[in-house]
Amino acid sequence: MLNLRFAFVRSKKAIRKPNNINLQLSILSFQQGQQAPVLDFPYVITEAAHYIMALNFQQEFDLLYIDLRPKGEGKEGIAGFKFSRDAKKTMHPEIYDHLALIDISSVCAASIHQYGKEIIRVEKANFPSDAAMMVTAGCGDDYVRFSKHLLPVSRHFLLRPMHTQWNTILKAFDFFLMEGVWEAVMYVSEWIAEHLGAGTISHAILLEGLSSHACYPMLCTAMENFLTQRYPLTKKRLELNISH
Repeated sequence: MLNLRFAFVRSKKAIRKPNNINLQLSILSFQQGQQAPVLDFPYVITEAAHYIMALNFQQEFDLLYIDLRPKGEGKEGIAGFKFSRDAKKTMHPEIYDHLALIDISSVCAASIHQYGKEIIRVEKANFPSDAAMMVTAGCGDDYVRFSKHLLPVSRHFLLRPMHTQWNTILKAFDFFLMEGVWEAVMYVSEWIAEHLGAGTISHAILLEGLSSHACYPMLCTAMENFLTQRYPLTKKRLELNISH
């Protein structure tokens, strides 16, 4: 079973180097040893973003529930979004890619929540040479998982890990900027915020509510387009194309 746990911090400002693109992910700076995150609305948004991204991969993962129960004093964080996969199934490159996309969704959600879709849509054209407006959320463990999950993908296609990572980050942002996706994130966030006392919120309940929302048809179209654009994985699709 996989747990995703997050809390918010601001990333360090990167230096724009238009003539010397910096592909290092050191711009994602994390603080270690933080206390358990507070269940504020930005945190709820990150959980909703992971859930919405994971909806793309229901054929591979069993989506279970979001656990919002804080741990005891001195214990680590909040359980967060839980999903599972049959350990007997083969872990091929696309599965690792699925996991990485779910991992990095918190960064996308934090950035869009902080600045809004339109600003991020424009600013994303500067990534990775200047990603100062990317917001991270205390997700050091999340980033470690993200980079580790993409290593088998990079090796399989004989690509530089940093290129594969940036390609995946940009594609994750593209998904959340598609029509209907951010609206779905906000709907799920608001639903979770209204039901924090429940302790856990099941995938079935979330999906039932989401499927009746006005954004759901657009979300389904966005997911179909995203999967078509992303898979099957090929070296060409994973190459990092930067036009500036």
